[in-house]
Amino acid sequence: MNVKKELDPRTVLGIVFIFVMLGLAVNKPFPSHILLVICNIYLLTVKAYRESILYSMIYILVAGLMFCIRYIPNNTVALTIVSLSYFVQKFSIAMMMIVFLQRKTSMSYIISAMQTMRFPNAVAIPFIVILRYMPTLREDYGYLKDSLKIRGIRTSGIQFFVHPIQSLEFMIVPILFRSVRVAEELSTSVLLRGMENYKDRTNIYPLKFTKIDAVYTLFTVIAVGTLWYLQFQ
Repeated sequence: MNVKKELDPRTVLGIVFIFVMLGLAVNKPFPSHILLVICNIYLLTVKAYRESILYSMIYILVAGLMFCIRYIPNNTVALTIVSLSYFVQKFSIAMMMIVFLQRKTSMSYIISAMQTMRFPNAVAIPFIVILRYMPTLREDYGYLKDSLKIRGIRTSGIQFFVHPIQSLEFMIVPILFRSVRVAEELSTSVLLRGMENYKDRTNIYPLKFTKIDAVYTLFTVIAVGTLWYLQFQ
C-alpha cells in the first residue's frame, strides 16, 4: 500500500487545475512572469529542482524572443514566433504543475480523490491514463534515442530542422507503434481492474484535510488574487 502524502490529493488537484487555467488566461507579460515564479515555488516544495530550472530556462528563452520581436521586420516571421512563443509559455506552466502533481501525490490517491469527488468515468479514466503513460513515453523515447545513436543516426534538434521528414520517420513512427501496443495493454488492464465501475469500489485510501492543506490553500488564494489584480487592473 502506498504511504499517504502530506497534502490531500484533492488540494493538489485543485491547485494544479487553478494554475493551469490561469496559465491559459493570463496574457500580460508581468503577470505571466509572476505566475512562473509561483509555479517555481510549488516545484521547490517538492524538490523538483531540475524540472524547475529546465522549464524556467525554456520560459525565459521564449520571453527573450518575445522581447526581440519588435526588431523583426517580416510580419509573417514575427507572427509565427509570437504564436509559437505563446504556446510554449502556456505549455511550460502546465508541465510545471503536472510535475508538482506527480511529486506531491500518488496515482492511488488521485484515483481515490476523483472517486470521492464523483468525477465521471469519461474524465477520470483518461486523465489517470495520461498521467500514468507520460513516464512510459519518456522512457521509450530515451531507449529510442540510444538505439538510433548506436546506429549512427543523429537525434538533435538541429537535425530535425535540417531533415524533418527523416526525423519524423525515425522518431515519431516507432513511438506511434509503441503507443498502439501500450494502448492495448492499458485497455486490458482497465478491464481486469474493473475501472469502468470504479465509483462502486471500496476506498482504501482515506482522505482528510489538514493544516498543511490550509496553508497551501491560503497561499493559492493570495497568488490567484494577486495574478487576477495584475491581469485585470
